[in-house]
Amino acid sequence: MQCPQCGAPVVLEETECIIQCRFCKTCNIIHTQPYPCYYIEPRLKIPAKLQITYVPYWRFKGIEFSLGKKWPGFKVIDQSYLAVDDKSLPVSMGLRSQTQKLKFVRKGIEGSFLPPAVSRKDILKQIAGGSEKKIHIGEILSLIFMPFYQDKGICYDGLSGKVTSTEVSGFISNGKSLPYHLEFTPSLCPDCGWDLEGETDSLVLCCKNCLCFWLIHQKTLKKIKVKCYGTPEDAEMLLPFWRFEIEFQILNCSTYAQLIKMANIPKVVREEHRKQPVYFFTPAFKINPKLFLRIGRQITLAQIVPTRIGALSKCRFHPVGLQLEEGFQAVVPIVMDLCTNKEETVKILIKERLKLTSFSLAYIPFRSSGSEYIQDSLGISLPKNSIKFGRQL
Repeated sequence: MQCPQCGAPVVLEETECIIQCRFCKTCNIIHTQPYPCYYIEPRLKIPAKLQITYVPYWRFKGIEFSLGKKWPGFKVIDQSYLAVDDKSLPVSMGLRSQTQKLKFVRKGIEGSFLPPAVSRKDILKQIAGGSEKKIHIGEILSLIFMPFYQDKGICYDGLSGKVTSTEVSGFISNGKSLPYHLEFTPSLCPDCGWDLEGETDSLVLCCKNCLCFWLIHQKTLKKIKVKCYGTPEDAEMLLPFWRFEIEFQILNCSTYAQLIKMANIPKVVREEHRKQPVYFFTPAFKINPKLFLRIGRQITLAQIVPTRIGALSKCRFHPVGLQLEEGFQAVVPIVMDLCTNKEETVKILIKERLKLTSFSLAYIPFRSSGSEYIQDSLGISLPKNSIKFGRQL
């Protein structure tokens, strides 16, 4: 796409939310609410007399957790679904959503766009399959328009040129211009006007002038509390974690004493444990779902006490790739993973309605050792490749 400041060409990954122009050196936050909208250009030379029609497909990309009887199940999903009711068209894009270059829909594109007939809400229900036991986090739900054209009653794929149907389809007559546009805001600190710093795929940006952190939420920047665990002087990277204090309606897990009992922690319950509130930690970055559950469980059981950041560390801040709401949803599979009586806990969690009391962002330092990042005081190790490839989920 083009830089909104100077018009220079800029290439973005699908997970990036900040345009960093290498020509004018400006940074702008891109807003694609309520969802990103892309199209794929035709690869064929289509005769001018034939009209190109772009057909919408919903693409869902994210991590799915399911509450099983013994263990929480998980898998990574990247699927596409036809967003119109036309049996003559392919029901899925296949691997094209991953292999073809996507471009943002904008004004002036030749051809007509077919509006989606399947709503965002309906497609999420279809993916969940009507089950209350499935939780999706880190999902990217986008609308991708595929090019098609008709010639003498035959429908052709605009990318491969193959015949998709020999039946006359009425979808071309329904095509129209799509009222879609992008919005941009400069990445400047709302308090002091200083340039905000952070990776282009990070949802949290930092102002080094007034030492505050801002969360990109919908079309605004919201200030959040940020804390750090331990001393990061010898660390190479700070990994972000959402820290939640939660009120349960049914489950008894509001104090550390109740957590000790539920997770069967080998520790003597003391009087101060009955008054100590429990904080749940979920990774604020995307990673393999198996590792996601493991480190969320380990840090929650450790009940670390992070302190306020007095000065910014020189080590690298790993980008926050998981929204606050999705981190809150991830508490449910982590609770199931750490409890001992899983079958009984699942029955409670299905009916449970969690209430968020307070939250903050906690950075935990990790040092580099060979092919792993290690947190010595917590006894946690993570493969470097899992951190690297997690940014592409």
